[in-house]
Amino acid sequence: MSASQFDLLSTTRRDPQLLQLPWNTSVNASSPSPYLLLSYHCERLRDAAELHNWPVPRSSSLSALEDLCEAALNDARTGGEDPVPHEHYRVAMFFTGPVSNAHSKQIRVLLSRTGAVSVTASPAPPFPIPDPMAPSLWLPSASSPDPPSFGLDLLAIHLDTVPTPSSVFTRTKTTHRDHYNAARSRFAIPPPPSPSLDEVVLFNENDDITETSIRNLAFVRRSPPRWVTPATSTGCLPGVVRRWLLGQGRIVEGDEDELKKDNVIHGEYVLTFNGVEGCRLGRIQ
Repeated sequence: MSASQFDLLSTTRRDPQLLQLPWNTSVNASSPSPYLLLSYHCERLRDAAELHNWPVPRSSSLSALEDLCEAALNDARTGGEDPVPHEHYRVAMFFTGPVSNAHSKQIRVLLSRTGAVSVTASPAPPFPIPDPMAPSLWLPSASSPDPPSFGLDLLAIHLDTVPTPSSVFTRTKTTHRDHYNAARSRFAIPPPPSPSLDEVVLFNENDDITETSIRNLAFVRRSPPRWVTPATSTGCLPGVVRRWLLGQGRIVEGDEDELKKDNVIHGEYVLTFNGVEGCRLGRIQ
């Protein structure tokens, strides 16, 4: 899709398991919700629309967005056709394990430059652990140098070989993803929705680490060790799980020059996160 023809995009999930998690309830005005951080998705869509100078529709309010999500679920249950192809972004397919058609759904929200909002639902594998944010609580130490599995295989994470310049298309999530797909292609990683345990770390024109092709990320730095994520000044996407992890103090933003391309260490563990998977661990190849 060309840079002149794109929609704003946000992808979350609906899962009954989320109803049992107090942290998800707290960000939903203290009301239990089966949607992962839906209020954060809603706010990010509005912020992105303003950045692109697009109209912000009333249907981007939290209650209206939830109604659209429920309508998309009903459409999926009755076998209605998906009005928007999913050829470029189906993060949930990167889980291992069986797909649960009845309970876990990936929810994909598109906002057009005219202010039209469309929502589609597709099957997603269930969470492999009770709390999808649990991997963020692990840090390597002398007594625990390697992480538990958390029910998922480690991602094999490659450092890109050329920079991806920061732009409005890295600072906002859109259907224009050529730059991300180009980074994946340099390591023969197929574009989503093709499943892969490989991922690529991007860096900008100043050699600052920014994100991966479909996830935010954090590295272990400092003493005592902390998960450190690239600052938004690098041009990375301000992801919804990133926002939550920062608010909980589980990750911190990097200082200037703290996360540089040349400082990435072969074999080190990386924490990755997005609005469908929650948190997941990988290792630099």
